[in-house]
Amino acid sequence: MVNRYSIASPSGPFGDDNVELQPELENILRNAVRALGGSAAVVATWDDAVRRFVVTGAYGLDGGQIARIRPLLNEAIPDLALSREPFTLLSALLTQSALPVLTIGDMQNPVMAVPLHTADENVGLIFVLRSSDAANFSQLDPPVLAAFAEQAAIAVQSARLTHLLSQEKQRVESILEGSADGIYTVDAVRRIVSVNPAMERLLGRPGEELLGLPCAVALDWRDRDGRPLCPGRCPMLHMSPSGEGVVGSGNVTELAATVRSRTGQRTDVALVYSVVRSPELAPLNAVVNVRDMTRVREVEEMRSTFLSMLGHQLQTPLAIIKGYTNTLSRPDAEWDAETLRRSFEAIEEETDHMSQLMNRLLLASRLETGALPINREQVNLAAVAHKVVGRMLLTSGKHQFSVSFPDDFPPVPGDPALLEETLVNLVDNAVKYSPGGGPVTVSGCQHDDGRVTVTVTDAGVGVPRWETRRIFERFHRSQDPVMTHSRGMGLGLYICDAIMKAHHGDITVASAPGEGSAFTLSFPNGVELPE
Repeated sequence: MVNRYSIASPSGPFGDDNVELQPELENILRNAVRALGGSAAVVATWDDAVRRFVVTGAYGLDGGQIARIRPLLNEAIPDLALSREPFTLLSALLTQSALPVLTIGDMQNPVMAVPLHTADENVGLIFVLRSSDAANFSQLDPPVLAAFAEQAAIAVQSARLTHLLSQEKQRVESILEGSADGIYTVDAVRRIVSVNPAMERLLGRPGEELLGLPCAVALDWRDRDGRPLCPGRCPMLHMSPSGEGVVGSGNVTELAATVRSRTGQRTDVALVYSVVRSPELAPLNAVVNVRDMTRVREVEEMRSTFLSMLGHQLQTPLAIIKGYTNTLSRPDAEWDAETLRRSFEAIEEETDHMSQLMNRLLLASRLETGALPINREQVNLAAVAHKVVGRMLLTSGKHQFSVSFPDDFPPVPGDPALLEETLVNLVDNAVKYSPGGGPVTVSGCQHDDGRVTVTVTDAGVGVPRWETRRIFERFHRSQDPVMTHSRGMGLGLYICDAIMKAHHGDITVASAPGEGSAFTLSFPNGVELPE
Protein backbone atom coordinates (compact mmCIF):
# COMPACT_ATOMS: atom_id res chain seq x y z
CA MET A 1 0.00 0.00 0.00
CA VAL A 2 1.40 3.41 -0.97
CA ASN A 3 1.44 5.89 1.92
CA ARG A 4 -0.08 9.19 0.80
CA TYR A 5 1.89 11.12 3.42
CA SER A 6 5.22 9.68 2.34
CA ILE A 7 5.64 12.29 -0.36
CA ALA A 8 9.42 12.02 -0.04
CA SER A 9 11.57 9.07 0.88
CA PRO A 10 11.70 8.26 4.62
CA SER A 11 13.54 11.18 6.21
CA GLY A 12 12.82 10.85 9.91
CA PRO A 13 15.69 8.63 11.07
CA PHE A 14 19.03 9.95 9.84
CA GLY A 15 21.31 7.67 11.85
CA ASP A 16 24.63 9.29 12.74
CA ASP A 17 23.94 12.11 10.27
CA ASN A 18 21.25 13.47 12.64
CA VAL A 19 24.04 14.59 14.98
CA GLU A 20 25.11 17.19 12.42
CA LEU A 21 21.56 18.05 11.35
CA GLN A 22 20.21 18.99 14.80
CA PRO A 23 22.57 21.94 15.49
CA GLU A 24 21.87 23.31 12.01
CA LEU A 25 18.10 23.05 12.51
CA GLU A 26 18.35 24.54 15.99
CA ASN A 27 20.09 27.62 14.58
CA ILE A 28 17.41 28.01 11.86
CA LEU A 29 14.61 27.60 14.40
CA ARG A 30 16.21 30.09 16.81
CA ASN A 31 16.27 32.74 14.10
CA ALA A 32 12.69 31.91 13.10
CA VAL A 33 11.45 32.31 16.69
CA ARG A 34 13.21 35.66 17.02
CA ALA A 35 11.91 36.94 13.70
CA LEU A 36 8.30 35.92 14.40
CA GLY A 37 8.14 36.68 18.11
CA GLY A 38 7.43 33.07 18.96
CA SER A 39 8.21 31.06 22.08
CA ALA A 40 9.42 27.82 20.47
CA ALA A 41 9.83 26.11 17.10
CA VAL A 42 9.95 22.56 15.76
CA VAL A 43 10.89 20.74 12.54
CA ALA A 44 9.06 17.44 11.95
CA THR A 45 9.77 14.91 9.20
CA TRP A 46 7.86 11.86 8.03
CA ASP A 47 9.18 8.52 9.26
CA ASP A 48 8.00 5.50 7.28
CA ALA A 49 9.21 3.13 10.01
CA VAL A 50 6.61 4.41 12.51
CA ARG A 51 4.28 5.89 9.84
CA ARG A 52 3.95 9.32 11.37
CA PHE A 53 5.69 12.67 11.64
CA VAL A 54 8.50 12.74 14.18
CA VAL A 55 10.42 15.63 15.73
CA THR A 56 13.76 16.08 13.95
CA GLY A 57 14.83 19.43 15.44
CA ALA A 58 13.53 21.80 18.12
CA TYR A 59 14.30 25.13 19.77
CA GLY A 60 12.94 26.43 23.08
CA LEU A 61 11.71 23.00 24.20
CA ASP A 62 13.23 20.28 26.35
CA GLY A 63 12.45 16.57 26.06
CA GLY A 64 9.33 16.74 28.22
CA GLN A 65 7.98 19.74 26.38
CA ILE A 66 8.57 18.07 23.02
CA ALA A 67 6.39 15.20 24.20
CA ARG A 68 3.56 17.68 24.88
CA ILE A 69 3.49 18.95 21.28
CA ARG A 70 3.28 15.50 19.72
CA PRO A 71 -0.52 15.74 19.40
CA LEU A 72 0.21 18.29 16.67
CA LEU A 73 1.86 15.54 14.63
CA ASN A 74 -1.01 13.04 14.66
CA GLU A 75 -4.35 13.62 12.94
CA ALA A 76 -4.69 17.23 11.80
CA ILE A 77 -1.13 17.81 10.65
CA PRO A 78 -0.81 15.00 8.06
CA ASP A 79 -3.84 16.21 6.14
CA LEU A 80 -2.62 19.80 6.13
CA ALA A 81 0.92 18.75 5.26
CA LEU A 82 -0.16 17.73 1.78
CA SER A 83 -0.71 21.39 0.98
CA ARG A 84 2.08 23.70 -0.07
CA GLU A 85 0.42 26.60 1.76
CA PRO A 86 1.24 27.81 5.27
CA PHE A 87 -1.46 27.17 7.83
CA THR A 88 -2.29 28.28 11.37
CA LEU A 89 -3.65 25.92 13.99
CA LEU A 90 -6.19 27.36 16.41
CA SER A 91 -8.36 25.67 18.99
CA ALA A 92 -10.97 25.14 16.27
CA LEU A 93 -8.65 22.64 14.61
CA LEU A 94 -7.54 20.79 17.72
CA THR A 95 -9.36 19.69 20.83
CA GLN A 96 -8.51 21.47 24.05
CA SER A 97 -6.54 18.44 25.27
CA ALA A 98 -4.52 18.29 22.07
CA LEU A 99 -3.21 21.85 22.28
CA PRO A 100 0.40 21.89 23.45
CA VAL A 101 1.05 23.14 26.95
CA LEU A 102 4.53 24.03 28.15
CA THR A 103 5.81 23.41 31.66
CA ILE A 104 4.65 26.72 33.02
CA GLY A 105 1.11 25.83 32.01
CA ASP A 106 1.11 28.29 29.13
CA MET A 107 -1.07 26.89 26.35
CA GLN A 108 0.41 27.37 22.87
CA ASN A 109 -2.30 28.74 20.65
CA PRO A 110 -1.94 29.63 17.83
CA VAL A 111 0.67 27.49 16.09
CA MET A 112 1.82 28.38 12.57
CA ALA A 113 3.26 25.70 10.25
CA VAL A 114 4.80 25.73 6.78
CA PRO A 115 5.51 22.57 4.74
CA LEU A 116 9.13 21.93 3.84
CA HIS A 117 9.51 21.42 0.10
CA THR A 118 12.46 20.71 -2.16
CA ALA A 119 11.62 20.53 -5.85
CA ASP A 120 8.49 18.33 -5.96
CA GLU A 121 9.07 16.62 -2.62
CA ASN A 122 7.56 17.31 0.77
CA VAL A 123 10.28 16.56 3.31
CA GLY A 124 8.50 17.74 6.47
CA LEU A 125 7.03 20.70 8.36
CA ILE A 126 8.32 23.67 10.34
CA PHE A 127 6.25 24.97 13.30
CA VAL A 128 6.50 28.21 15.25
CA LEU A 129 4.52 28.41 18.52
CA ARG A 130 3.22 31.52 20.33
CA SER A 131 1.71 31.76 23.75
CA SER A 132 -2.06 32.09 23.87
CA ASP A 133 -1.75 35.60 25.29
CA ALA A 134 0.39 36.70 22.35
CA ALA A 135 -0.95 38.21 19.18
CA ASN A 136 -2.22 35.89 16.50
CA PHE A 137 -0.11 35.36 13.39
CA SER A 138 -0.80 37.87 10.65
CA GLN A 139 -0.70 37.58 6.88
CA LEU A 140 2.82 39.03 6.97
CA ASP A 141 4.20 36.13 9.03
CA PRO A 142 3.92 33.12 6.63
CA PRO A 143 6.37 34.54 4.05
CA VAL A 144 8.88 35.09 6.84
CA LEU A 145 8.49 31.52 8.09
CA ALA A 146 8.60 30.26 4.49
CA ALA A 147 12.10 31.69 4.15
CA PHE A 148 13.23 29.73 7.19
CA ALA A 149 11.33 26.70 5.89
CA GLU A 150 13.39 26.82 2.71
CA GLN A 151 16.60 26.74 4.75
CA ALA A 152 15.29 23.89 6.91
CA ALA A 153 14.16 21.92 3.84
CA ILE A 154 17.63 22.16 2.31
CA ALA A 155 19.22 21.03 5.59
CA VAL A 156 16.79 18.10 5.99
CA GLN A 157 17.14 17.02 2.37
CA SER A 158 20.93 17.24 2.58
CA ALA A 159 20.97 15.11 5.75
CA ARG A 160 18.56 12.64 4.22
CA LEU A 161 20.65 12.24 1.07
CA THR A 162 23.82 11.95 3.15
CA HIS A 163 22.16 9.21 5.20
CA LEU A 164 20.96 7.35 2.11
CA LEU A 165 24.41 7.68 0.55
CA SER A 166 25.98 6.32 3.74
CA GLN A 167 23.57 3.37 3.74
CA GLU A 168 24.30 2.65 0.07
CA LYS A 169 28.03 2.91 0.73
CA GLN A 170 27.74 0.39 3.56
CA ARG A 171 25.68 -1.93 1.35
CA VAL A 172 28.20 -1.78 -1.49
CA GLU A 173 31.12 -2.28 0.90
CA SER A 174 29.35 -5.31 2.37
CA ILE A 175 28.89 -6.78 -1.13
CA LEU A 176 32.53 -6.14 -2.00
CA GLU A 177 33.78 -7.59 1.28
CA GLY A 178 31.76 -10.77 0.81
CA SER A 179 32.44 -11.25 -2.89
CA ALA A 180 34.26 -14.43 -3.88
CA ASP A 181 35.76 -12.56 -6.84
CA GLY A 182 38.59 -10.12 -6.48
CA ILE A 183 37.47 -6.50 -6.93
CA TYR A 184 39.49 -3.31 -7.01
CA THR A 185 38.76 0.28 -8.03
CA VAL A 186 40.97 2.87 -9.70
CA ASP A 187 40.70 6.63 -10.14
CA ALA A 188 40.98 8.72 -13.30
CA VAL A 189 44.77 8.35 -13.46
CA ARG A 190 44.54 4.60 -12.79
CA ARG A 191 45.75 4.64 -9.20
CA ILE A 192 44.32 1.90 -6.98
CA VAL A 193 41.68 3.30 -4.61
CA SER A 194 40.31 0.16 -2.95
CA VAL A 195 40.91 -3.59 -2.84
CA ASN A 196 38.56 -6.23 -1.42
CA PRO A 197 39.67 -9.26 0.68
CA ALA A 198 39.28 -11.73 -2.21
CA MET A 199 41.71 -9.64 -4.27
CA GLU A 200 44.16 -9.62 -1.37
CA ARG A 201 43.98 -13.41 -1.18
CA LEU A 202 44.47 -13.76 -4.93
CA LEU A 203 47.58 -11.57 -4.86
CA GLY A 204 48.88 -12.78 -1.51
CA ARG A 205 49.37 -9.14 -0.51
CA PRO A 206 47.57 -6.82 1.95
CA GLY A 207 45.53 -4.10 0.30
CA GLU A 208 47.45 -1.36 2.14
CA GLU A 209 50.48 -2.12 -0.01
CA LEU A 210 48.50 -1.46 -3.19
CA LEU A 211 46.53 1.69 -2.35
CA GLY A 212 47.73 4.72 -4.28
CA LEU A 213 49.93 2.72 -6.65
CA PRO A 214 49.39 2.77 -10.43
CA CYS A 215 47.59 -0.45 -11.28
CA ALA A 216 50.08 -1.21 -14.07
CA VAL A 217 52.91 -1.23 -11.53
CA ALA A 218 51.07 -2.95 -8.68
CA LEU A 219 49.36 -5.69 -10.70
CA ASP A 220 51.39 -6.25 -13.87
CA TRP A 221 48.53 -7.76 -15.88
CA ARG A 222 49.67 -9.95 -18.76
CA ASP A 223 47.87 -11.97 -21.38
CA ARG A 224 48.13 -15.76 -21.62
CA ASP A 225 51.22 -15.37 -23.84
CA GLY A 226 53.01 -13.25 -21.24
CA ARG A 227 52.62 -9.91 -23.03
CA PRO A 228 51.73 -6.91 -20.81
CA LEU A 229 48.18 -5.56 -21.05
CA CYS A 230 49.09 -2.13 -19.68
CA PRO A 231 48.89 0.41 -21.11
CA GLY A 232 48.39 -0.80 -24.68
CA ARG A 233 45.16 -2.70 -24.01
CA CYS A 234 43.89 -0.90 -20.91
CA PRO A 235 40.09 -0.44 -21.24
CA MET A 236 40.33 2.93 -19.48
CA LEU A 237 42.55 4.28 -22.23
CA HIS A 238 41.03 2.48 -25.20
CA MET A 239 37.26 2.24 -25.50
CA SER A 240 35.86 -0.94 -26.97
CA PRO A 241 33.65 -0.57 -30.06
CA SER A 242 30.59 -1.47 -27.98
CA GLY A 243 31.36 1.40 -25.61
CA GLU A 244 31.61 4.19 -28.17
CA GLY A 245 29.47 7.12 -27.18
CA VAL A 246 28.64 5.69 -23.75
CA VAL A 247 28.57 8.41 -21.10
CA GLY A 248 28.13 8.20 -17.33
CA SER A 249 27.71 4.48 -16.79
CA GLY A 250 30.72 3.76 -18.99
CA ASN A 251 31.50 0.68 -21.01
CA VAL A 252 32.20 -2.88 -19.89
CA THR A 253 35.19 -4.75 -21.28
CA GLU A 254 36.27 -8.33 -20.64
CA LEU A 255 39.87 -9.51 -20.89
CA ALA A 256 41.67 -12.79 -20.28
CA ALA A 257 44.83 -12.27 -18.27
CA THR A 258 47.26 -13.70 -15.75
CA VAL A 259 48.23 -12.19 -12.40
CA ARG A 260 51.38 -12.83 -10.41
CA SER A 261 51.16 -13.47 -6.67
CA ARG A 262 53.80 -12.50 -4.14
CA THR A 263 55.34 -15.97 -4.48
CA GLY A 264 55.76 -15.41 -8.23
CA GLN A 265 53.05 -17.88 -9.24
CA ARG A 266 50.85 -16.76 -12.12
CA THR A 267 47.12 -17.43 -12.06
CA ASP A 268 44.72 -17.33 -15.01
CA VAL A 269 42.00 -14.75 -14.41
CA ALA A 270 39.13 -13.08 -16.24
CA LEU A 271 39.02 -9.28 -15.95
CA VAL A 272 35.78 -7.32 -16.30
CA TYR A 273 36.30 -3.54 -16.47
CA SER A 274 33.36 -1.23 -15.76
CA VAL A 275 34.61 2.23 -16.73
CA VAL A 276 32.77 5.45 -15.85
CA ARG A 277 33.39 8.27 -18.33
CA SER A 278 32.69 11.98 -18.49
CA PRO A 279 30.56 13.57 -21.22
CA GLU A 280 33.84 14.11 -23.07
CA LEU A 281 34.48 10.33 -22.73
CA ALA A 282 37.46 10.87 -20.46
CA PRO A 283 37.80 8.06 -17.88
CA LEU A 284 36.71 9.10 -14.38
CA ASN A 285 37.14 5.81 -12.53
CA ALA A 286 36.71 2.09 -12.99
CA VAL A 287 35.66 -0.99 -11.05
CA VAL A 288 37.51 -4.15 -12.06
CA ASN A 289 36.18 -7.61 -11.26
CA VAL A 290 38.86 -10.31 -11.18
CA ARG A 291 37.71 -13.94 -11.36
CA ASP A 292 40.13 -16.76 -10.68
CA MET A 293 39.76 -19.09 -13.67
CA THR A 294 41.91 -21.88 -12.21
CA ARG A 295 38.94 -23.96 -11.12
CA VAL A 296 37.08 -23.30 -14.39
CA ARG A 297 40.09 -24.47 -16.39
CA GLU A 298 40.44 -27.53 -14.16
CA VAL A 299 36.80 -28.41 -14.81
CA GLU A 300 37.28 -27.92 -18.56
CA GLU A 301 40.39 -30.08 -18.52
CA MET A 302 38.60 -32.68 -16.39
CA ARG A 303 35.72 -32.75 -18.87
CA SER A 304 38.11 -33.15 -21.78
CA THR A 305 40.03 -35.85 -19.94
CA PHE A 306 36.82 -37.65 -19.01
CA LEU A 307 35.54 -37.72 -22.58
CA SER A 308 38.92 -38.84 -23.89
CA MET A 309 39.28 -41.62 -21.31
CA LEU A 310 35.69 -42.73 -21.66
CA GLY A 311 36.11 -43.05 -25.41
CA HIS A 312 39.34 -45.00 -24.95
CA GLN A 313 37.93 -47.26 -22.23
CA LEU A 314 34.87 -48.11 -24.33
CA GLN A 315 36.67 -48.37 -27.65
CA THR A 316 38.90 -51.27 -26.62
CA PRO A 317 36.22 -53.66 -25.28
CA LEU A 318 33.84 -52.76 -28.09
CA ALA A 319 36.53 -53.50 -30.66
CA ILE A 320 37.24 -56.87 -29.01
CA ILE A 321 33.54 -57.77 -28.84
CA LYS A 322 33.00 -56.72 -32.46
CA GLY A 323 36.04 -58.74 -33.57
CA TYR A 324 34.82 -61.92 -31.86
CA THR A 325 31.23 -61.55 -33.07
CA ASN A 326 32.35 -60.93 -36.66
CA THR A 327 34.60 -63.97 -36.53
CA LEU A 328 32.02 -66.27 -34.93
CA SER A 329 29.31 -65.20 -37.39
CA ARG A 330 31.29 -66.09 -40.51
CA PRO A 331 29.13 -68.53 -42.54
CA ASP A 332 32.14 -70.22 -44.13
CA ALA A 333 33.73 -71.33 -40.85
CA GLU A 334 32.97 -74.00 -38.30
CA TRP A 335 34.25 -73.55 -34.73
CA ASP A 336 34.96 -76.25 -32.21
CA ALA A 337 33.54 -76.11 -28.69
CA GLU A 338 36.81 -74.87 -27.09
CA THR A 339 37.14 -71.96 -29.51
CA LEU A 340 33.53 -70.96 -28.91
CA ARG A 341 34.03 -71.17 -25.13
CA ARG A 342 37.11 -68.94 -25.19
CA SER A 343 35.42 -66.48 -27.52
CA PHE A 344 32.32 -66.20 -25.36
CA GLU A 345 34.48 -65.81 -22.24
CA ALA A 346 36.33 -62.93 -23.89
CA ILE A 347 33.05 -61.28 -24.90
CA GLU A 348 31.69 -61.73 -21.38
CA GLU A 349 34.89 -60.32 -19.85
CA GLU A 350 34.78 -57.20 -22.00
CA THR A 351 31.07 -56.77 -21.33
CA ASP A 352 31.76 -57.04 -17.59
CA HIS A 353 34.49 -54.43 -17.95
CA MET A 354 32.10 -51.96 -19.60
CA SER A 355 29.43 -52.71 -16.99
CA GLN A 356 31.94 -52.10 -14.20
CA LEU A 357 32.98 -48.84 -15.85
CA MET A 358 29.39 -47.61 -16.05
CA ASN A 359 28.72 -48.68 -12.45
CA ARG A 360 31.75 -46.74 -11.24
CA LEU A 361 30.69 -43.63 -13.12
CA LEU A 362 27.20 -43.89 -11.63
CA LEU A 363 28.58 -44.53 -8.14
CA ALA A 364 30.96 -41.54 -8.40
CA SER A 365 28.09 -39.30 -9.50
CA ARG A 366 25.84 -40.43 -6.65
CA LEU A 367 28.59 -40.04 -4.07
CA GLU A 368 29.35 -36.52 -5.29
CA THR A 369 25.73 -35.39 -5.10
CA GLY A 370 25.01 -37.19 -1.83
CA ALA A 371 22.22 -39.15 -3.52
CA LEU A 372 23.59 -42.56 -2.55
CA PRO A 373 21.80 -44.07 0.48
CA ILE A 374 23.96 -45.76 3.12
CA ASN A 375 22.62 -48.98 4.62
CA ARG A 376 23.77 -49.05 8.24
CA GLU A 377 25.04 -52.34 9.57
CA GLN A 378 27.84 -53.64 11.74
CA VAL A 379 30.38 -54.71 9.13
CA ASN A 380 33.01 -57.40 9.72
CA LEU A 381 35.87 -55.92 7.71
CA ALA A 382 38.06 -58.99 8.25
CA ALA A 383 35.46 -61.16 6.52
CA VAL A 384 35.11 -58.59 3.72
CA ALA A 385 38.90 -58.56 3.22
CA HIS A 386 39.04 -62.39 2.98
CA LYS A 387 36.19 -62.30 0.43
CA VAL A 388 37.89 -59.67 -1.75
CA VAL A 389 41.28 -61.38 -1.66
CA GLY A 390 39.69 -64.77 -2.36
CA ARG A 391 38.21 -63.44 -5.61
CA MET A 392 41.50 -61.80 -6.57
CA LEU A 393 43.38 -65.13 -6.14
CA LEU A 394 41.40 -66.50 -9.07
CA THR A 395 42.57 -63.74 -11.44
CA SER A 396 46.20 -63.08 -10.48
CA GLY A 397 48.83 -65.81 -10.27
CA LYS A 398 51.86 -63.49 -9.95
CA HIS A 399 50.98 -61.99 -6.55
CA GLN A 400 51.16 -63.41 -3.06
CA PHE A 401 48.10 -62.33 -1.07
CA SER A 402 47.75 -62.32 2.71
CA VAL A 403 45.09 -61.12 5.15
CA SER A 404 46.01 -60.26 8.73
CA PHE A 405 43.42 -59.16 11.31
CA PRO A 406 43.49 -59.64 15.12
CA ASP A 407 40.88 -62.00 16.53
CA ASP A 408 39.25 -59.21 18.54
CA PHE A 409 39.04 -56.78 15.61
CA PRO A 410 35.71 -54.95 16.15
CA PRO A 411 32.95 -54.54 13.58
CA VAL A 412 32.55 -51.11 11.97
CA PRO A 413 29.19 -49.34 11.48
CA GLY A 414 28.66 -48.79 7.78
CA ASP A 415 27.38 -49.99 4.45
CA PRO A 416 28.83 -53.45 3.68
CA ALA A 417 28.53 -53.06 -0.11
CA LEU A 418 30.29 -49.67 -0.15
CA LEU A 419 33.06 -50.79 2.20
CA GLU A 420 33.57 -53.88 0.05
CA GLU A 421 33.79 -51.62 -3.02
CA THR A 422 36.50 -49.63 -1.22
CA LEU A 423 38.61 -52.72 -0.52
CA VAL A 424 38.05 -54.05 -4.05
CA ASN A 425 39.40 -50.79 -5.49
CA LEU A 426 42.45 -50.78 -3.21
CA VAL A 427 43.36 -54.43 -3.79
CA ASP A 428 42.75 -54.06 -7.52
CA ASN A 429 45.07 -51.03 -7.57
CA ALA A 430 47.71 -52.96 -5.60
CA VAL A 431 47.67 -55.68 -8.26
CA LYS A 432 47.51 -53.24 -11.18
CA TYR A 433 50.43 -51.12 -9.95
CA SER A 434 52.57 -54.17 -9.16
CA PRO A 435 52.94 -55.46 -12.73
CA GLY A 436 55.88 -57.63 -11.77
CA GLY A 437 53.95 -59.42 -9.03
CA GLY A 438 54.94 -59.48 -5.36
CA PRO A 439 53.19 -59.45 -1.98
CA VAL A 440 49.82 -57.76 -1.42
CA THR A 441 48.70 -57.56 2.22
CA VAL A 442 45.40 -56.50 3.78
CA SER A 443 45.80 -55.92 7.52
CA GLY A 444 43.63 -54.55 10.31
CA CYS A 445 44.58 -52.80 13.53
CA GLN A 446 42.73 -51.47 16.57
CA HIS A 447 44.36 -48.44 18.20
CA ASP A 448 44.44 -47.26 21.81
CA ASP A 449 42.25 -44.23 21.02
CA GLY A 450 39.49 -46.53 19.71
CA ARG A 451 40.19 -46.01 16.01
CA VAL A 452 40.32 -48.99 13.72
CA THR A 453 42.34 -49.04 10.51
CA VAL A 454 42.61 -51.31 7.50
CA THR A 455 45.76 -51.06 5.37
CA VAL A 456 46.36 -52.44 1.87
CA THR A 457 50.10 -52.75 1.15
CA ASP A 458 51.90 -53.64 -2.08
CA ALA A 459 55.49 -53.71 -3.36
CA GLY A 460 54.73 -52.04 -6.68
CA VAL A 461 55.88 -48.94 -8.55
CA GLY A 462 54.87 -46.54 -5.76
CA VAL A 463 53.57 -42.98 -5.96
CA PRO A 464 55.74 -39.82 -6.16
CA ARG A 465 55.31 -37.45 -3.23
CA TRP A 466 53.98 -34.64 -5.43
CA GLU A 467 51.31 -36.96 -6.83
CA THR A 468 49.98 -38.16 -3.46
CA ARG A 469 48.07 -34.88 -3.16
CA ARG A 470 46.12 -35.54 -6.37
CA ILE A 471 45.53 -39.28 -6.53
CA PHE A 472 42.13 -38.95 -4.80
CA GLU A 473 40.85 -36.51 -7.42
CA ARG A 474 38.36 -37.60 -10.04
CA PHE A 475 39.90 -38.94 -13.26
CA HIS A 476 43.47 -38.58 -11.98
CA ARG A 477 45.73 -41.39 -13.17
CA SER A 478 49.34 -42.17 -12.38
CA GLN A 479 51.86 -40.51 -14.66
CA ASP A 480 54.25 -43.47 -14.31
CA PRO A 481 55.18 -44.58 -17.85
CA VAL A 482 54.80 -48.20 -16.78
CA MET A 483 51.12 -47.67 -16.00
CA THR A 484 49.95 -45.20 -18.65
CA HIS A 485 48.51 -48.01 -20.79
CA SER A 486 46.63 -49.75 -17.97
CA ARG A 487 42.87 -49.76 -17.97
CA GLY A 488 40.96 -47.37 -15.76
CA MET A 489 39.47 -43.88 -15.63
CA GLY A 490 41.01 -42.63 -12.40
CA LEU A 491 37.81 -43.11 -10.40
CA GLY A 492 38.82 -45.89 -7.99
CA LEU A 493 40.63 -43.81 -5.36
CA TYR A 494 38.16 -40.95 -5.75
CA ILE A 495 35.35 -43.40 -4.94
CA CYS A 496 37.31 -44.78 -1.96
CA ASP A 497 37.80 -41.26 -0.58
CA ALA A 498 34.13 -40.34 -1.06
CA ILE A 499 32.94 -43.57 0.61
CA MET A 500 35.23 -43.00 3.60
CA LYS A 501 33.99 -39.43 4.01
CA ALA A 502 30.42 -40.73 3.93
CA HIS A 503 31.44 -43.00 6.84
CA HIS A 504 33.09 -40.09 8.71
CA GLY A 505 36.48 -41.69 8.15
CA ASP A 506 39.42 -40.95 5.90
CA ILE A 507 41.94 -42.57 3.61
CA THR A 508 45.68 -41.83 3.54
CA VAL A 509 48.65 -43.06 1.55
CA ALA A 510 52.30 -43.67 2.36
CA SER A 511 54.42 -44.31 -0.70
CA ALA A 512 57.66 -43.69 -2.53
CA PRO A 513 58.67 -44.43 -6.12
CA GLY A 514 59.88 -48.01 -6.48
CA GLU A 515 59.04 -48.90 -2.87
CA GLY A 516 55.36 -49.75 -3.11
CA SER A 517 52.37 -48.12 -1.43
CA ALA A 518 50.30 -48.48 1.72
CA PHE A 519 46.72 -47.16 1.63
CA THR A 520 45.07 -46.91 5.05
CA LEU A 521 41.35 -46.65 5.79
CA SER A 522 40.72 -45.08 9.19
CA PHE A 523 37.40 -45.34 11.04
CA PRO A 524 36.88 -43.10 14.10
CA ASN A 525 35.73 -44.49 17.42
CA GLY A 526 32.02 -44.64 18.17
CA VAL A 527 30.74 -42.99 14.98
CA GLU A 528 27.05 -43.48 14.29
CA LEU A 529 26.01 -42.91 10.70
CA PRO A 530 23.03 -40.62 10.03
CA GLU A 531 19.65 -42.18 9.39
